[in-house]
Amino acid sequence: MKKFFLGMENELLIIKKAPEGYAYFSCLEGKHPTCIVVDPQNENVIYCGTDKDGLLKSEDGGKSWENIGNKTSLEIESKTITALAINPFKKINGNSVIYVGTEPSMLYYSNDKGETWQEFTGIQSLPSKKSWSFPPRPTTHHVRFITTSYSNEDYLGVAIEAGAFIYTTNQGETWNDRPEDSPIDIHTLLTHPKSPKKLYAACGDGIYNKAHSYAESNDEGQSWQYKSSGLENHPYAYHLAISSNDPSDQIISAAKSPSAAHSIYKYSAVYRKQGEASWVDISEGLPENHSSNHHLAADPTDFGAFYAMNNYGIYHLASGASKWEKLELDWQEKYVNQRPSCFLIEED
Repeated sequence: MKKFFLGMENELLIIKKAPEGYAYFSCLEGKHPTCIVVDPQNENVIYCGTDKDGLLKSEDGGKSWENIGNKTSLEIESKTITALAINPFKKINGNSVIYVGTEPSMLYYSNDKGETWQEFTGIQSLPSKKSWSFPPRPTTHHVRFITTSYSNEDYLGVAIEAGAFIYTTNQGETWNDRPEDSPIDIHTLLTHPKSPKKLYAACGDGIYNKAHSYAESNDEGQSWQYKSSGLENHPYAYHLAISSNDPSDQIISAAKSPSAAHSIYKYSAVYRKQGEASWVDISEGLPENHSSNHHLAADPTDFGAFYAMNNYGIYHLASGASKWEKLELDWQEKYVNQRPSCFLIEED
């Protein structure tokens, strides 16, 4: 059965598909979840970053939570957690390595399930740091996305919003700074097991150059190619999902501008790209006039199917379908006026 994790403005919703419908409960009331990951070794262990309350961990599927970012002197300095990742391949003493990014841009890792943390201090001396700046708050910046590798357990690709893509191939001993012609405003950065050295990026760069809304790298970030044909009407790309079985089948959420992407009162679209074809608008069935930008996820078991989540609920695009269908959830009216912050699907 599928389990959906939805980060709303003031709580985390956990919705489970059941034979008779959907059952869900709310947790972390009063918090603002920003990112979430589940331990690949134990589905009951959940890590959730928040906007002002640091990093939280649950060991019982979300029923209870503990702040784990500042338990010892080896702590995460910022309480604003902006990115999370778990490396399913790299284990130390049997534990999967956890990575955390913050605002301002600092990057940490834990080898002991979050008991202690070490900082990747090397990113602070990268030459590009002087130009890192988040436009709504230009005096700061943050780690937007962290991705691990299917080919090298010591690889990390990191997107800084805004200003750089950086990467390491040796678990942070050294860092490679902003390769030539790389995107500087990556919002989503993905890899795929069937293309282990390839990176896929949904970018805000399209607002400055419409050819730069979507980018790929065939060598884990050393060089980049832009494949944005079809996104010209909505050049500001944000969320991205890739079919679980086919890395050439991708969907992306995009808007006309940053203000449209971050509003619940303007329009965002979803496009699909298959193979080397151009992006095609596949928004039929999604809210027609306005909604938050759509958080996207591929169905982990039904290949070719996708989900989109926004302030109106969760929508499903079945494999081979051309129209999204809204899931029949008990969606509360209060959520319509909220901008969701994160979305994750796990298979029990």
